Amino acid sequence: MQDFIVVEDVWKTYKTGKVSYDALRGVSITIEKGSLVAIVGPSGSGKSTLIHLLAGIDVPTRGRVVVDGVEISSLSEGRRLKWRRRNIGIVFQFLHLVPVLTALENVMLPMELAGVFRGERKRRAMELLDFVGMADKAGKLPGELSGGEQQRVAIARALAADPPIILADEPTANLDVGNKKRIIELLARAKERGKTVVYTTHDRELAEIAEVRIVLRDGRVEGVER
Repeated sequence: MQDFIVVEDVWKTYKTGKVSYDALRGVSITIEKGSLVAIVGPSGSGKSTLIHLLAGIDVPTRGRVVVDGVEISSLSEGRRLKWRRRNIGIVFQFLHLVPVLTALENVMLPMELAGVFRGERKRRAMELLDFVGMADKAGKLPGELSGGEQQRVAIARALAADPPIILADEPTANLDVGNKKRIIELLARAKERGKTVVYTTHDRELAEIAEVRIVLRDGRVEGVER
């Protein structure tokens, strides 16, 4: 398998006034295409920062992030946005579902931004809601759904534009056992559909299903487990 994602000596420094903090300190990793990868480590180890860099939401202070031959860390903000819409589906820790849109409309939204025709958007969104077991809740607003149901809608939305990469930040946080198992199954099924899936987690069960576990501590790679 090929190295699909390459992170080379990446540092990320945040500054507040005169105080600076290194969230990542010389991180170098490779991720193969079509793999299922967990980023693990204690709170404050840099997991979410790394996910944001892989998504092109942020850029390194130093170092490079290359995805499928494209150095996304050197792209302008506008070009990174266009690249992200084509290549990345992301499930945020706090989901960011649009509260005034139904589950169906939330899943359709990335396809609208990508210019997909409305009829096709609706067809594919219903297919994805069925995939995550939420077809019967298509007309519900996020506030009418449980936390686990919202998480499943967020995963359907991440898959909507058929991106090659799915990123998730703590996808099972604060879920009960039943919903946690559903999310674990959905991430594994996304990998089976050919997606490269990378997620952060504190959850041992979720970490154990990964083919590769990247262990972060204090902004550095402490180890890689296969």
